[in-house]
Amino acid sequence: MAGLNFTAIDFETANERRASACAVGVVRVRNGQITDTYQSLLRPRELRVDWRNFEVHGIAEKDLHNAPTLADVWHDVLPYLHHQPVVAHNSAFDVSVLEHTLRDFGLAIPAFHCLCSVKLSKLLWPQLERHKLNYVAAHFGIPLNHHDALSDARACAEITVHALRSGLPLPLCYKQRELTAGLAARAARMAFAHARAN
Repeated sequence: MAGLNFTAIDFETANERRASACAVGVVRVRNGQITDTYQSLLRPRELRVDWRNFEVHGIAEKDLHNAPTLADVWHDVLPYLHHQPVVAHNSAFDVSVLEHTLRDFGLAIPAFHCLCSVKLSKLLWPQLERHKLNYVAAHFGIPLNHHDALSDARACAEITVHALRSGLPLPLCYKQRELTAGLAARAARMAFAHARAN
């Protein structure tokens, strides 16, 4: 991470199943600059778009009939992820969607470490009212078409660059796959201590 090299990723899902990825956005960052992007609609193996998911991202079932599956585009996506630090805004969700969808198509899960930009945001900018992507992006003036996978991934990448350039200590956990493991608890303890002091 010292060279600010990482990949930001975002998935949208068609329904309540984690294996229902229906869109992916990927952003490559090198030396703190966005150098490459990738996006695609994805056809889940079980093609079913729940109305609640449609209300979030606006992707209809008809939009996915001719879309490639993740297996079809995996050769394009894998180089962004393999042995790279991968960042997502709520990485527990996006990494889980990736893993479940890969398993659904019988594909191997690549080796990578991940970071959660929600946890970074909570630790570094506790003064923000909320730490959802749209709130943090607005705080930094980052353009966002929320729930468009590429726009979300781009905003996540820019937020992560702000975090890594903040100069504030980031106690990352290199013993686990998720480097930001434990940051949420640390942020909560700091917020509690600040509230008691005031």
